[in-house]
Amino acid sequence: MPHSPQKNENSFISVIIPVYNDPSGLEDTLQSLVAQEYPGKFEIIVADNGSTDNTPDIAEKYCNYSVKLVVEDTIQSSYAARNRGLEIAKGSIIAFIDSDMTVEKDWLQNISQSMAEHNADYLGCRVEIYSESNSLSALHNKLSGFPMDEYVYKRYFAPTCCLVVRKEIFEHVGVFDPNLISSGDYEFGNRVFDAGYNLYYDPDIVMYHPARTSLKILLKKSFRIGRGFYQLSHRYPQMSRKMNKNAASSLSGSDDNSWSLFTFRKDSSLWNALPVWKKAGIYLVDILNKGMKPFGYVYEKFFS
Repeated sequence: MPHSPQKNENSFISVIIPVYNDPSGLEDTLQSLVAQEYPGKFEIIVADNGSTDNTPDIAEKYCNYSVKLVVEDTIQSSYAARNRGLEIAKGSIIAFIDSDMTVEKDWLQNISQSMAEHNADYLGCRVEIYSESNSLSALHNKLSGFPMDEYVYKRYFAPTCCLVVRKEIFEHVGVFDPNLISSGDYEFGNRVFDAGYNLYYDPDIVMYHPARTSLKILLKKSFRIGRGFYQLSHRYPQMSRKMNKNAASSLSGSDDNSWSLFTFRKDSSLWNALPVWKKAGIYLVDILNKGMKPFGYVYEKFFS
């Protein structure tokens, strides 16, 4: 059952970082986490998903800073890695962050205060996309961003890269589905929502995510998302239909705050400052990006 309202600040927070073959990104993330100015207790858990490079060595470098390393090399899935981290997490609040993301020194303090002030059981943070690159892919990524209001209040989930959850929720509704390679955040969030818990988005808690600067990387992610769409439809057909219905409603444009067919923002100073040829290029990137998802879906259905 949903918990009773809690006003306790400075709770014990466990930060979980799933990672696979990303030593430089992990180092950036750990540097920002060990610098946290949080009066409460916290721990950092690196959940390695079977890296084949020196990524685990980076985690071990920070063992003197309350950083723990666990390995999930049986199932290749970021959700399986997060579940492995959950197995040893001692905090009453679990905060997830992806390797290569960074946060300000007051990130944990802001999380603790927001969870208490808003009686939040499940919290989404704002994600700022940054890049010094002016490639079309980077610009598309920055303009698309993370539409968190749409995600949390209409689709009932927050991406796991910026998700905070009370640990007791996992005890009630279960952990992430480790067999999904994508859309596991949507499936888990909707489980939490259906169980009657309070989902909240706090735009004042900011996390920083580097943009994907190459088209190859952007399309690779979309292909993986498409594969996840099929897995979701196969394992959770009713939830998949709900997702498709929500997406169709957004694309209809019936709500000014909903996504449109082209999901990047065209009301920003960044967009207005771009030359016409770059705007045309971003439209093309958006079409290619969306088109890759059906390919991933078909691949997973017939060839995986």
